[in-house]
Amino acid sequence: MAYLKELKVTYTRKRVDDDLLNKPIESPAQVYELFKDMQDETKEKVVILHLNPQLEVLSYEVASIGTATRVPMEPIEIYRNAILARASSLVVVHNHPSGSCEPSNADIAVAAKLKELGDIHGLPLQDFIVIGFERFYSFRENGPF
Repeated sequence: MAYLKELKVTYTRKRVDDDLLNKPIESPAQVYELFKDMQDETKEKVVILHLNPQLEVLSYEVASIGTATRVPMEPIEIYRNAILARASSLVVVHNHPSGSCEPSNADIAVAAKLKELGDIHGLPLQDFIVIGFERFYSFRENGPF
């Protein structure tokens, strides 16, 4: 007898302003408006936005929840789920409970790896955004992308 693994996908809903939906993601500020409530989290969290070719959000997932000072981010897991969601590109949103939005050395290393994998596999990383208290840092706007 053979066994097959069933992939279970759970969908959640998030209330957002109607004017933020059904529009292409054109700026990091737009992403910040969608996920600024992450600034109130007591643990670090990673959220991935799966985008279609028009840069509209197909879905999002909470990819990882860590501690107050770190969170595991496995690039292979992030891209696996983006492929399953049939995304054309993605945006990573990550918070810092300390309130600082400056990327850590670990953030910079993971963002570089995600960008490299995305370029290789044709599933580009559009941005990596770090949310602090009432501020954000965009790798697309500030580097190193």
